[in-house]
Amino acid sequence: MTINFLSYNIRHCRGTNGRMSLAAVAGSITSTGADVAGLQEVDKFNPRSCFVNQARKLGEITGMSAVMGANFNLLGLVGFGNAALSRYRVINVQNYSLPRRGEKRGLLRTEICTGAHRIAFYNTHLGLDKDERRHQVDRILTITGDEKMPLVLAGDFNALPQAPEIQALQKAFSICDPAGAYPTFPAPKPQYKIDYVFFSSHWRPVEYQVYYSEASDHLPLVVKLRLVGEQT
Repeated sequence: MTINFLSYNIRHCRGTNGRMSLAAVAGSITSTGADVAGLQEVDKFNPRSCFVNQARKLGEITGMSAVMGANFNLLGLVGFGNAALSRYRVINVQNYSLPRRGEKRGLLRTEICTGAHRIAFYNTHLGLDKDERRHQVDRILTITGDEKMPLVLAGDFNALPQAPEIQALQKAFSICDPAGAYPTFPAPKPQYKIDYVFFSSHWRPVEYQVYYSEASDHLPLVVKLRLVGEQT
């Protein structure tokens, strides 16, 4: 089977025109044909985004299951962090804290059942400081090191392909576009590749595409993967 994996920093649904639009982000997600989506900068009941549970609402609009990994929580209600959407059944969810110097960061693990297979989908958003990112990548490699299921790691890594932290991930996982020929930031005139989809040896890449959208300051990135040994 083949699965389309999306990584998309939605900037709490604020487009390049400065306006908030859940519909625009949902439309961008749907237009990519994503089966599993890793979203970053997702709000939950935040005043700046009109007190909407964005993950849940995007799930409703796209017809996908939605889970949230809030790295920031206020009074157990207002949250901000990463989310995952899936057209397949979600079995288990776990959110890991990552080392940080400033904003709280996390790694969201979503276990998904496609029917015949179970896969582990990880989603993250790393910090702006290179030393902070190095420690965060070390933690991610430790967490994922014992993973036995087919693994996909998506996210906004805030680092170019030649950065040491990205090179460390490339030693552990496979990646499409290792040279960064398809930039993802900033929309609508991207110059830098800082969004990635990494995958374990269980997968073979079929297609790689960056989609045009003005629903956020990042562009949606989709990688179509096929499980090794399967033909369709």
